[in-house]
Amino acid sequence: MKKDVLTHWCIMGIIQLGGGIVIKLQDIEFHQKAAVYPQLADYIKKGILLGEIVDGEDMPSRRELALRLSINPNTVQKAYKLLEDEGFIRTISNIRSIAVVTQDTKERIRCQLIEQQVKTFITDCKSCGMNFQQTIAIMTTLWDKI
Repeated sequence: MKKDVLTHWCIMGIIQLGGGIVIKLQDIEFHQKAAVYPQLADYIKKGILLGEIVDGEDMPSRRELALRLSINPNTVQKAYKLLEDEGFIRTISNIRSIAVVTQDTKERIRCQLIEQQVKTFITDCKSCGMNFQQTIAIMTTLWDKI
């Protein structure tokens, strides 16, 4: 019997997806320039990467997830569409969606998430007036320390 993917921890303001991926409501930046649906898709990808959402697992219904997150169902639809286009979930007869998890999907997620973090780091370095050499020096120093 499959576990229920969506559990609401209303006291803590947390949504739990899969066996353990946690979406803290304050972590979704509703008033940011970036849209909410890519943020939601990224949380689900992290759950797949961490093994908290497994292959064939039922995803929460669009309506239920929208209700739990207090967002428009179209936002959830866009996140699911993005995940489906990227091959991370599959919709069955417009009724339900299931996770598609393979070693390839995990590797693609890992690369996407790291690339996003590196882009943010580079953008921050550039906005501080740093050049390429200074940015690489910081990365080299951190690489050696970690």
